[in-house]
Amino acid sequence: MEFGKFVRECYLRSVPSVDLDKLAKDEKVNCSDHKLTVSEYEAILKEFDVKEDSNEILACNMFMLQSGPQLIDDLKS
Repeated sequence: MEFGKFVRECYLRSVPSVDLDKLAKDEKVNCSDHKLTVSEYEAILKEFDVKEDSNEILACNMFMLQSGPQLIDDLKS
């Protein structure tokens, strides 16, 4: 898995969305300004073929805790 692509995808699907590739070199993203639903996060993990019992899932979850968009519950209808 290309971790950079995973990180970019998380922020592309967050609200508000941001494309990390289009940020200025010295521009930073405040992770607490962005939200990502749990179902969207799970979809990204599936698309990147991240297995539940792998080191990759640990890396992905640590990223989300430290500098990823805030995970939020899906809205119920």
